[in-house]
Amino acid sequence: MTLFMAGCFMSQAQYGVAVKLDRNNYSDWFIVDAPNNDQLFRSDLTLGFNYWFRLKERRVEFLPEVTYTLRNNEDRILGVVPDNIYDIGVSRIGFQFHTQIYPLDFEGDCNCPTWGKDGEFLNKGLFFALSPGVDYFVTDLNVNSQDLESDNFLSFKIGVGGGIDIGISKQTTLTPFVMFNIYPQVSGTLLNDLNSNLCPTCDIVSAETTNTQLQFGLRFHYRPDYKF
Repeated sequence: MTLFMAGCFMSQAQYGVAVKLDRNNYSDWFIVDAPNNDQLFRSDLTLGFNYWFRLKERRVEFLPEVTYTLRNNEDRILGVVPDNIYDIGVSRIGFQFHTQIYPLDFEGDCNCPTWGKDGEFLNKGLFFALSPGVDYFVTDLNVNSQDLESDNFLSFKIGVGGGIDIGISKQTTLTPFVMFNIYPQVSGTLLNDLNSNLCPTCDIVSAETTNTQLQFGLRFHYRPDYKF
């Protein structure tokens, strides 16, 4: 029975890639001697690869996805020693389990992809999404292009959002989407160590912070098993 169900899911599998622009708000990530205590890492670029399957009788679709967020550099940091050039960087490797629900076509069949069905475009393509996940943060600090310190850690997140499928052909689709993600706990140990060195008399915030992220993305899906 298990093998049969797995075969059913596999027979309707799709593969997809996504590009995402992340607008971050790390509440306590700033450099104490930067102009106006500017927040750091306000935007990121994330790439994702997912594998798609869905329930047979209901329009509930699942997209487990692995992601990589390109290293984001911040080199606006002033050093205690005038000749020192500080650079702090963050990249992320993540896993999300997206669940998409199509409320206007919830009882739609499972015989063909959404963009190959008859019916109204909005009804067939509009979805809402729930996306729990976890990211592995890789943070590092360089001084004068020399590695100084690193701090790597895991952070869980939860996201909600929505999007719409736009059919290109019976085998391919484009899906613009928007997500609102929350990271309840992010380590700020490395950044706080840096701030303490740059401004020993300043009040340094807690080593933990949060990130509320608005994410805009575009996903491309390909279904190699679909027969015309």
